Amino acid sequence: MIIALKEVGKIFPKAQFKLEHISFNIEEGEIVGLIGSNGTGKSTILKMINGLMSYDQGHIYYQGQELKELSASQLRQMRKDIAYIFQHHNLLPGETVFYHLSLVYKLNHQKVDHEAIDDILDFLGLVRVKEVKCRSLSGGQQQKVAIAMAILQKPRLILCDEISSALDTNSEREIFDLLASLRDQYGISVLMIAHHLSVLKQYCDRVMILDYQTIAETVVPVKTASHQLETDYVSQVKEFLLHD
Repeated sequence: MIIALKEVGKIFPKAQFKLEHISFNIEEGEIVGLIGSNGTGKSTILKMINGLMSYDQGHIYYQGQELKELSASQLRQMRKDIAYIFQHHNLLPGETVFYHLSLVYKLNHQKVDHEAIDDILDFLGLVRVKEVKCRSLSGGQQQKVAIAMAILQKPRLILCDEISSALDTNSEREIFDLLASLRDQYGISVLMIAHHLSVLKQYCDRVMILDYQTIAETVVPVKTASHQLETDYVSQVKEFLLHD
């Protein structure tokens, strides 16, 4: 078990909103979905897990230890083990792909591992854009760069905050195929916020439904052939328009 939340709550007095009784575990090598209406606190849950936001009630455990009890060095290690990919990738438009990947090492005061960078570029199909500035990349390519930066941390868990919201259907499928490959090849766990039920159904081992300020239910999707995303865009659209 990587992360465990026990009766976690967060209060926003000015917004007259709170999260409460949030309890779940993230196990090694699983993909977990989180879905809910806008403004229900999905991103807040991810930020509390990563230590980017405090929690007011309950407990969050990282490898069995309460987050609030971690030392500064332990907290740094936790943030390497738990990578966060934001909805908006925040890449510097005037800098190259390589610049961003090398930054992962420089920020951690480590020697840049050129071989590891080349390997991840090859894995993500980004070799030809290594020296291209990010302003020239497509949305899907930019999101791949953000994923590459996360992978170079060598995380055990990746938190994905609506990372496909600005992508077309094909790019979205490609991104989640990559995340599934990371789980299959390296045992990396994924906790992802998504709004498309088709994505949650195909890729997630279980899906948590956030409603009325708490997790109302957890569902294990039934994966049947008729609900798998097809390999081409037209088939995907037809599948959802023509079937219940």
